[in-house]
Amino acid sequence: MIICDMGNGAEFFKAIALGGAKCEYETVSSAKIVAGIKGKIVKRSGTNGSHSNLPQYAVSSDMYFRKNDFGVCQARVYLGHKMTIDFDWSHDHTNKTDGRHFERGVVHVQVWKQNSDGTFTRLSNQARMMSNEEMKKYGPLIKAFCHKVKFR
Repeated sequence: MIICDMGNGAEFFKAIALGGAKCEYETVSSAKIVAGIKGKIVKRSGTNGSHSNLPQYAVSSDMYFRKNDFGVCQARVYLGHKMTIDFDWSHDHTNKTDGRHFERGVVHVQVWKQNSDGTFTRLSNQARMMSNEEMKKYGPLIKAFCHKVKFR
């Protein structure tokens, strides 16, 4: 199924205004709702889904997930339709600034900030573990899509 209500900012606002625009992503799974949070797996249209980014904006879910060759490997949280947080467990990650290391399979959290020009920057060198609040709120939905993920 192809969905046309998310992607970059221009496509997002065009989809809202016109009821649809160029489709950037396809739904890969049925939506799941756990503890009131809705999520589904998507992939960029025209790709095999591996190494594809998740959209910047979302209309129809609170979280989108992506898969790689090993299964579901990343989740992105959207607040006010904008990306805010990535939960990633697809690879080893080391912060360049403080040397903090996260093993593949263990979630590391990266926060997105929106710049004054409307673009987004991910604070990749400030990755951290999931907070207790994040585990309680988002953990059950993440586990519903990837039961083997570890939070710490």
